[in-house]
Amino acid sequence: MEKSFIKVMLSFLKIGAIGFGGGAALLPIFERELVENRQWMDKRQFDMTAAVASITPASLPVALCAIWDARYSIISAFAYAIPGPLIYLVLLTGFSYIGEAGTKYLQFTSVGLIAFVLFLICRFIKKNFLFSVKSGIKTQYIFIMAAAFLLTGGTVLRRIALMLFEIDLSVPLFSVNMLTLMIMTFFIIIFIGGSKSKIKLCIAFIPAGLYALSNGKAGVLQQWSFPILISMIVLASSSVVYDVIQSKEGKTEKKQFKFDYKPFRNLLLFVLIAAAFLAASHVVSREADVWDYSNKVVSSSLTSFGGGEVYIGISEATFVQTGFISEQIFNTQIIGVANILPGPILVNIITGVGYTYGNATNGVGCGWLIGILGLVLAVMITAVGALPLSVFFEALKDSSRLLMIIKYIMSAVCGMLVSTALSLLLQSSSVLTGIGANVFLSIGIVFAILFVMMFLHLKFRLNDLLLLLISGGGTLAVLGIIDSLY
Repeated sequence: MEKSFIKVMLSFLKIGAIGFGGGAALLPIFERELVENRQWMDKRQFDMTAAVASITPASLPVALCAIWDARYSIISAFAYAIPGPLIYLVLLTGFSYIGEAGTKYLQFTSVGLIAFVLFLICRFIKKNFLFSVKSGIKTQYIFIMAAAFLLTGGTVLRRIALMLFEIDLSVPLFSVNMLTLMIMTFFIIIFIGGSKSKIKLCIAFIPAGLYALSNGKAGVLQQWSFPILISMIVLASSSVVYDVIQSKEGKTEKKQFKFDYKPFRNLLLFVLIAAAFLAASHVVSREADVWDYSNKVVSSSLTSFGGGEVYIGISEATFVQTGFISEQIFNTQIIGVANILPGPILVNIITGVGYTYGNATNGVGCGWLIGILGLVLAVMITAVGALPLSVFFEALKDSSRLLMIIKYIMSAVCGMLVSTALSLLLQSSSVLTGIGANVFLSIGIVFAILFVMMFLHLKFRLNDLLLLLISGGGTLAVLGIIDSLY
């Protein structure tokens, strides 16, 4: 389908408006829109873009928007990022009016919306599994997916055991975030290359396993994380050099690489937009210290790897522990609402903090101004991290190792998405337990909503937007009635 600025903007606004779950949970929505519905990318291009986005700082979905197409980089990133924070600003502005009742009904709606995200995740995993069968890598797909789940799902499995059976398991050794998982995946594939040696495979798993331990929740070998990472880089580089020397292809004439300046042009435009908005905010906001806020946004975003859940801890240390905003407001109005809104959680949190600070300093107008400034800065920082990395990947697009990464990356992502799905399931069931349902019943209700959507999709071929409205509106109506009765 032909692209245009209007079509791209509308598509990414739609993704931003229905993109509940944040982080990797949104990859199914992006693939559905860009690969299947619009056919603006093929699956190989999408997988490579997802691989780049998954190892950049700040927001994974915003990174994907910034690098998927150089021509539409800026419009895509901002169109996707705007809906969630805009809804957030409206809610925060009217929080004194909607109070706890409004937040409660928002949570009721989130049960159906999360069930919709679970539906998208299930469909995404199924489709990638079928693709692996077609590609002849079914066994490898299952193995990598299972390994990825075991590495990332420790915390959520512990929560499930405690919630369902009141068993308090020990802190998991692993439970790594997405960045750690991607680094391990990249290292193993780059180190092994085209070799079928089992010895080389076993050697690859040793530093990868140690790196997982050093980044796990248990804190084992934590002080050795960086040295282990350096050793992995050295081993992977040595393997590449050795293969080039041994290969006949290493003696052939190298292909000329054509430098693409467009990503760096876009990077400069992102920076200029953010700088202009920052300067204007400084002039208009008067009493508010936008420079201090901006510095906190930039520093916290640049150090945030691994998704919105990671940023919650980073933002708490950055904004609450420094006294920038109160802990009570942060935990209730900001984190409590950010997790049930569409769009990137990181951007939502930054917008909420900006509004809270600006509103306390100089009123609602200043709150909106600094909240939007936070949105612009978060998008800019993500693009600054993602665009240069995309150029590096583009330079290596014909590399056999990069092709292997693209071939197997989605199996690792799908394993991590199983962990994400379980976490979302617990999040939605906690809303239902809050109105009197027991844990098993609440989980059963979420599964029932999920199966209804699967049935509607298979039987009537309803599109995603209609399914979203049915699930969100249906749960709001039903749970609202139940809550009023009890």
